[in-house]
Amino acid sequence: MRLLTPFLSLLVLLICSVPMLAQSAELQTASEFARQGRWKEASAAYQAAVAANDGDGAAWMGLGEAQLQQSQFPEAKASFGKAAALGFRPVMNRVNLARVGAKAGESAAVYNILRALNEDGLAGTARPIVLNSTEFSEMLHSEAFRRFVQTEMAPCRATIFHDFDFWIGDWKVLDPDGNLVGENVVTAEQDGCLLVEHWKASGAPQTGSSFNYFDIRDKKWHQLYIDNSGNAGAFPAMSGRLENGRMVLLTDPAVKPMSRWTWYALSSDKVRQMAEQSLDGGQTWRTTWDSVYVRKTQ
Repeated sequence: MRLLTPFLSLLVLLICSVPMLAQSAELQTASEFARQGRWKEASAAYQAAVAANDGDGAAWMGLGEAQLQQSQFPEAKASFGKAAALGFRPVMNRVNLARVGAKAGESAAVYNILRALNEDGLAGTARPIVLNSTEFSEMLHSEAFRRFVQTEMAPCRATIFHDFDFWIGDWKVLDPDGNLVGENVVTAEQDGCLLVEHWKASGAPQTGSSFNYFDIRDKKWHQLYIDNSGNAGAFPAMSGRLENGRMVLLTDPAVKPMSRWTWYALSSDKVRQMAEQSLDGGQTWRTTWDSVYVRKTQ
C-alpha cells in the first residue's frame, strides 16, 4: 500500500466529505480504495459510482483524482471538468484541472486556468492548493512561476477588491461648515482583503469601527459597523457597489428606515461621506450626515 501525501490525504477527505448516509455504496467503496492509495481499484469503483448517479460531483472528483494518479490525463480532465460543471467544489476542481496540466507538462494551460481564477477573485483561495500540490513541484522550480504564484495569485489582487482604497488613510473629518467633528483612520488588513475603520468623535466619547470587504459570492461590498454604545442594532449591515466612482452601500430595503451611505473622492486627499434615510423604500431621501475627510499631513 502506498501512503498518501498530506495533501492527497486532505483531498481524499474532501472527496469523502459528503455525509456517509448520503454516499452510495459504490462511492463508499471507491473512497476506501482512495484512502489506501489503490488507484486502479478506486478508479473502477468511482466509475461504478458515476454510472449509478451521473450527478454525483464527489464521485466525478474522486474519479478524476484516481485517473490523475494513474497519469490518465485526458480522462482526468473530463472527470474534474464534470465535477466542476456540477458545482461540486468548483474552485478545487478548477485547480485540479491545473494539476492535470502541470503533470502533463502543459504549462500554458496551467497559466490560463490560474489566471482565470484570479480574474474571478478566487486566486487567494486557490494558491494554498497550488503550493501544496506535488504536481506543481517542477513548475515551482521556475522563477517565473514562483513569482506568478506569489504575486498574481496573492489574495484579493483583483481590481474589484480595491474599489474602496480611496478611503484608506489617516483623516480629519469636517462638517459642511468646516468644523472638526472627528478623526478616522482607515487601514487595509488581511492582505488587502479587508478595510477597517477606526472612528473617534471630537468632544464626545463616541468611537466606532467598521469592517468593509468585497464578497466574491454576491459580488458586493459589505460593511458592518459597531460603536461603543453597546447597541449593535443601531447600525444595520449594508451592502452595495462602486457606482460611477462612488461607493454606495444600502441597508435592507425591507427594514425602515432604509439607510444609504455614499463615499467618493473629491481629490487624492479629500473624501466626501454622506448618509441618507428613506421611509418610502428609497423613493425619497433626507440627508442625516454629511462630512469631508481631509488627509492628515505629516
